[in-house]
Amino acid sequence: MHIPGITFLKDSKGNLWGAQIDIAMHQQQFERFFERLIAARNTQGIQFLKDSKGNVTICQVDLRIHQQVFDDFFNALIEANQPIKLRPPVATPANLRRSEMINRMLAHARTLIGTPYRSGGTTRETGLDCSGFTQLVFQEANMPVKLGRSSRDQILQGTSVSIDQLQPGDLVFFATTDHDPNRISHVGIVTKGGTQQEAMFIHASTSRGVIEQPIFTDYFRPRYRGARRVV
Repeated sequence: MHIPGITFLKDSKGNLWGAQIDIAMHQQQFERFFERLIAARNTQGIQFLKDSKGNVTICQVDLRIHQQVFDDFFNALIEANQPIKLRPPVATPANLRRSEMINRMLAHARTLIGTPYRSGGTTRETGLDCSGFTQLVFQEANMPVKLGRSSRDQILQGTSVSIDQLQPGDLVFFATTDHDPNRISHVGIVTKGGTQQEAMFIHASTSRGVIEQPIFTDYFRPRYRGARRVV
């Protein structure tokens, strides 16, 4: 069955090996698909493609690695049994609904997964520290807010959010310097809200580079110092 916004890829011998997903056309189902990959800690074979303006629009999936998860995603599209319409072109971020801006921002953030950590780093090419990561994501996604350079600057922006009200796009802050438990020293971006067991964030880890993981792990839970909503 043909589904608009899904393109299947074959090798020179005609063997099916991959698929490309138009993220804007299948946003809700794609989020569920990608959350399953993150939960399984397996994003190998996933590539995000950009349009001529640098916006992430396509997710390319290697079906040799993710066939079962993709099949579930594709079947969900079929079961929806409703016309799929292209969204109208977006002129500027100011014209986007908040949810669309947040989804675009998170798509940009996920293209940075695997970027190595570098203290003071602010670029994809040379590496990123935690606040350099959040600042670059907001900049690349053309968000209507310019973040400060450090986590201590960024915690002063936006409005405070309670721990049980976290939403995708919120910034979460931590004090990771054990000798000074009140000093904000780490920041990340919420990718999934919900209970503390469900909440996820993406950040530049000093040991693993840019990763997406649960927020309230044994390490981060006691170091959590609050959240801000800046968009």
